[in-house]
Amino acid sequence: MAPNTLSVLSLNCWGLYIVSKKRKFRLESIAKAINQASYDIVTLQEIWVQDDFQKIKACLATKLPYAKYFYSGALGSGLAIFSKFPIIQTSYFRYSLAGRPLKVFHGDYYVGKGCATVCLEHPIAGLIQVFTTHLHAGYGNSDEYQGHRITESWELANLLRSAAAQGRQIIVTGDFNSVPTSYNYRILMEHAFMTDSWLEVHSGDDDGNWESRNQQRLHDDDPDSFIQQFGITCNSSSNTWSKHFRGLSQETMQQRRTGDRLDYIFYRRTSELRCTESFVVMTERIPGTNMSYSDHYGVQSNFIVSGGDDDEQMLLSTENMATMNNHDSGIRTHLFGGNNSLAMTQPSSFEMASPTYTNLDLTTVQELIIVLQKDQQAMRRTAQRLLRCFMALVGLVIILYIVIVVVPYRVTISIVGSWHRDNDMLIIWLLPLLVGIPLIVCSVLAMVCLIVGFVFGYGEQQTMHQHVTDLQTLLHGIQLRNRTPSLIPRS
Repeated sequence: MAPNTLSVLSLNCWGLYIVSKKRKFRLESIAKAINQASYDIVTLQEIWVQDDFQKIKACLATKLPYAKYFYSGALGSGLAIFSKFPIIQTSYFRYSLAGRPLKVFHGDYYVGKGCATVCLEHPIAGLIQVFTTHLHAGYGNSDEYQGHRITESWELANLLRSAAAQGRQIIVTGDFNSVPTSYNYRILMEHAFMTDSWLEVHSGDDDGNWESRNQQRLHDDDPDSFIQQFGITCNSSSNTWSKHFRGLSQETMQQRRTGDRLDYIFYRRTSELRCTESFVVMTERIPGTNMSYSDHYGVQSNFIVSGGDDDEQMLLSTENMATMNNHDSGIRTHLFGGNNSLAMTQPSSFEMASPTYTNLDLTTVQELIIVLQKDQQAMRRTAQRLLRCFMALVGLVIILYIVIVVVPYRVTISIVGSWHRDNDMLIIWLLPLLVGIPLIVCSVLAMVCLIVGFVFGYGEQQTMHQHVTDLQTLLHGIQLRNRTPSLIPRS
């Protein structure tokens, strides 16, 4: 890429050990595809096997010599960042709520979900802070982890605000497991003041007439056009690893086109960093095969980078500010309706340091509080249910212990002087085996219920309660700000 341009790729590689099909072959193909392109920054999710990371790192060593893998949880974070520019700082923030230990097959709890970040030394823009994350997945039709994803988005937004308050250029990538109308998306757009690079480029393609363009897309003969124009990255009927793919004919596939936009590249739009292109990549098959690279498609965004003084990096010019605000207003009208209060501004670093400087309105914050409170109540019920199981198991353990101790003693007493000594002795020998195994199983289950129900369960409730308190504090701050506008610091 030219010195004043920056190309960024984000891809969920689906690199689960054993579970992911053709993992090694696909990841090698992904590495080759990245190496053949001209990316400056590559962020990957679901790289769970360390050997896979090392192979990708070796393949990209010439073009992207700086690489970092991030460690968390029992199985690793699955997050990796590759860069053309020197990485001068790394850190990993583990989300406070990310899964539950009894949901073993969900796995999110055991990988320590969080946000990985690096600081890059760019020759023109200076310090660029790159974040990548993988928010908690949704399982089944009832999304029991909505509250977890909201708190993860909230913690991520606060990290982004902190970086913006330092005047840094910011790029945020990853699999957010969230559609553009979700609370998670709104938190990043309205509280962290991020710009959705794909939506920024594609929102004006139809001059505001989204409905007519959507109907036209549904009848488009080219599946890739459907993917590109909707920004589909997951659950695509054209992806061979998708649950919606059935090897359908072209005509049938056209009728059943579906998919979601779950992967994003956000950034802090400043006078030094502007997105010019954004599109979905790796939608084709792996050369020589009939399989997709991953169950997700990648997102690529290209930026124009320009230098500037420190003061200029804090504020956009008045003319650019007005243009950007009008553009964002149109985007937000499409996503969230015609509420003008949602029109975004581009705050300065000084404004980002103010906790109550936000575009989240009172209604949205109240809705977030209600969702988290409902989730907290569900957590309490689950913890209480586990503790009731613990008490029941303790009672059963006591009964089994009495049986295994008292019965042999009583039998021994009764067989004194009896001619049926052999049969009674058989009972004495078999009883510990028949009762001992259930006793051990119940004892183990009782400990699990105690630890998960009390230690984790009540800890999860306390953490959620703290997030509710934080949002209530923000709500109070917004109300105070609305009553006393002069309390908001201005640069």
